[in-house]
Amino acid sequence: MKKLSRKTLTLLTASVLACNCMLCYSFSTSAAGAQKYEFEDGTPVGATIQENGTERWQEGASGDKFVFLENGGETATVNVSVESTGMYNVTIRYAAPFGDKLHNLLVNGVDQGQFSCSETAANEWADVSCGTVKLNAGENEITVKSSWGWTDIDYLTIEEASLPDISASQTTCCDPSATSQAQSLMSYMASVYGEHIISGQQEIYKYGPHDFPYEFDYIKDTTGKLPAIRGFDYLNCNPLYGSEDGTTNRIIEWVNNNPYDSSKQGIATASWHITVPKNFSSYTLGDSVAWADATYVPKETDFDTSKAIVEGTKEYEYYMLCLKNLAAELQKLQDANVPLIFRPLHEAEGGGGETGSWFWWGKSGSKVYKELWKLTYKTLTEEYGLHNLIWEWNSYAYETSADWYPGDEYVDLIAYDKYNCTDWSSGSAVLNHNDSAISSTFYSIMQKYDSKKMVAMSENDSIPTVGNLTAEKAGWLYFCPWYDGGSDSTNFLTNELFNKKDDLIEMYQSDYCITLDELPDDLYSNGGTITTKPTTTSDGSETTTTTKTTTTTSQTTEGIHAKITEDSGNYNISFAPKSMGKTVYLVFEANSNVAFANGCLGVSATVDGTDYWVSYKWEISKSGTISVDLDKDVYNITYNNGKDTVTDEDLIAKIVEVVKKQTDGMVQIWWANDGPGESIATSNVVLTDAYLPESKEEVTTEETTEATTTTTLEETTTSVEVTTTTSESGETTTTAVETSDTSKESETTKESETTTETTTSEVVVNPTDVFYGDVNLDGSVDLADAVLLNKAVAGTVELNATAKANADCDSNGTVTADDSMTLLKFLVHLINELPVK
Repeated sequence: MKKLSRKTLTLLTASVLACNCMLCYSFSTSAAGAQKYEFEDGTPVGATIQENGTERWQEGASGDKFVFLENGGETATVNVSVESTGMYNVTIRYAAPFGDKLHNLLVNGVDQGQFSCSETAANEWADVSCGTVKLNAGENEITVKSSWGWTDIDYLTIEEASLPDISASQTTCCDPSATSQAQSLMSYMASVYGEHIISGQQEIYKYGPHDFPYEFDYIKDTTGKLPAIRGFDYLNCNPLYGSEDGTTNRIIEWVNNNPYDSSKQGIATASWHITVPKNFSSYTLGDSVAWADATYVPKETDFDTSKAIVEGTKEYEYYMLCLKNLAAELQKLQDANVPLIFRPLHEAEGGGGETGSWFWWGKSGSKVYKELWKLTYKTLTEEYGLHNLIWEWNSYAYETSADWYPGDEYVDLIAYDKYNCTDWSSGSAVLNHNDSAISSTFYSIMQKYDSKKMVAMSENDSIPTVGNLTAEKAGWLYFCPWYDGGSDSTNFLTNELFNKKDDLIEMYQSDYCITLDELPDDLYSNGGTITTKPTTTSDGSETTTTTKTTTTTSQTTEGIHAKITEDSGNYNISFAPKSMGKTVYLVFEANSNVAFANGCLGVSATVDGTDYWVSYKWEISKSGTISVDLDKDVYNITYNNGKDTVTDEDLIAKIVEVVKKQTDGMVQIWWANDGPGESIATSNVVLTDAYLPESKEEVTTEETTEATTTTTLEETTTSVEVTTTTSESGETTTTAVETSDTSKESETTKESETTTETTTSEVVVNPTDVFYGDVNLDGSVDLADAVLLNKAVAGTVELNATAKANADCDSNGTVTADDSMTLLKFLVHLINELPVK
């Protein structure tokens, strides 16, 4: 007899919250709370201390005083004290009545990057999170350095941060038809994310101050190693002055026949500095334009970006021509089985907000930009059939940055471009060495996008030191310094104000950094185990870290089987390009000591621009196959920020319809226990297969099959009469009526004379295994069971034998309104166990 205890339900609920909330965390704080520091008690340089109601009449500041940052370069510094070295959240109270402003945060003299202050009303104060920074035990200096001026700052608070695990929940390609090489590269990157950093380097452009191998030879000569990633740029792939500069061939060579080590396949990434004519209004499509008469700077052209997404306009036709030229090159890569981390339309937000873009593609604001990105994605994937691309999108850590995000279904990686060694606050460039890991920016971006995508440093000046990366726990996927431009302020690799030789050697020779020689041999063909770099142990020996990324199964069941990738104890499943439809079968292998385990199939869906996370609960007591009905087995639906549960029935129905069209999901294992009911490790349960029922090519209209199946279990036999109806649309409806009998082991199937195809359904039911409360026989007990039980008591529905046994919550042999009340009491925690005698 199967009892349902409150302990199971409570642990299950806690697990659900944990699994969903991990997608949108906020750093937890210490019990001691936040420490507050007034800026007027610190040291302003250039800035002025003002009192409430004077000067510009700003009021409401804490302590009746605040610091006014009027001009760029002015600073306000406070000394803060902490007991232990660690990571701390920094929040600043500010007022910006003169519009959105950007400023820099420095810790102990080291620039940690910019933070944005959104415009406030007069006399209104607001809080802005400056992210998470490393503070040393004892005294530390925290400085706000004005970039745009005209901002009031009142005080800052610090509180100890509890950092989340560095992981990503979406590590398969957003393109459901992605090539096996692209999927394999994504799997490898996911296997090292948060544990190592992949080395990279951008190559120079054609006609630059030196040849293409310059940066790579410098790294090889300095460190004895080579970067795993080589950065390229398709800037010369345009219809204006474009010329063949060999970029495509160099990409193929780096990946398939590496000039430094032919035994290794490198990783390639590419941006696309696509230009437009400066005088676009007088430009004729197809004409050549000199390099000097083309630009990507918004203020230098009359190109209207908002028209580039509108069919029939000249801007649209020009952009389609640009994509056509680019697609021809990308096709060569696909033909050579070369995947590419593709970073088009980068750095769109620029200086922040809707009007700060440095490139024409961000000129018309975030809404237009997102449509331009989607147009780019759909044109290259759908029209030109390019599926070898890993789509990388640039973000910033501003409050407005997420407004520019194209959406999960169009992005694989999120990138940040770090240039914090050059100080422009005085109006001219001043170089200062800065090897911070800028963990505040890393965690801010990770949090901003709910830990869905891996976060990379796609461009940088200095490479953070190994010590800073590990101490600050900043888990950047890879780094990629920009090339040497020929001057002190642009020689990003070789100028030691950017990258010191000793730091470069330490990074490339460290266990933390992955170099070309340490990439696995099956980088683009991994189907099971990916081996990362060797790690040197304390005794000098080497051990190899092996990460299980794909579960290989013997798929003997007919149907469409998923590609399964293990991800931190969860399993990403993909049926791409096939959508999941109504039913998904999951096959589990449970250790012999497992008596009960549960979890969910989780699916992300976007409806009307809002992301949702849909959980379908499953339970098992031993190894075997279970089915998940995507229509009926919904456990809960939350917004993908991990908060708030969807309760509107119409919206739920709408979301479920979208879910059935998805190709990917995640199988989570929440909890497992042994025979006595004690919790055991969820690793005792493994997902070995996931498949969809085989679809029929031929559909018979008004087809009806009646089958009677008799299955004997020891002395108990259950007969189920199954009727299957297939409509013209191809939808199949199955109903079952159950009776009990006693017979020997036998099986009989009776066909209707009007049937053109036989459907045999074997159903095994053991009436002695009663699951009290599970009235709708979906393997769970929830409000849906209470609703169905009420209908049965009212006489509007009839329950079969198993459902009646489960509905008898008082265990007295009958199903009445008392059972309905008992079930409701259980669901609202008034009683702790079913059945109640």
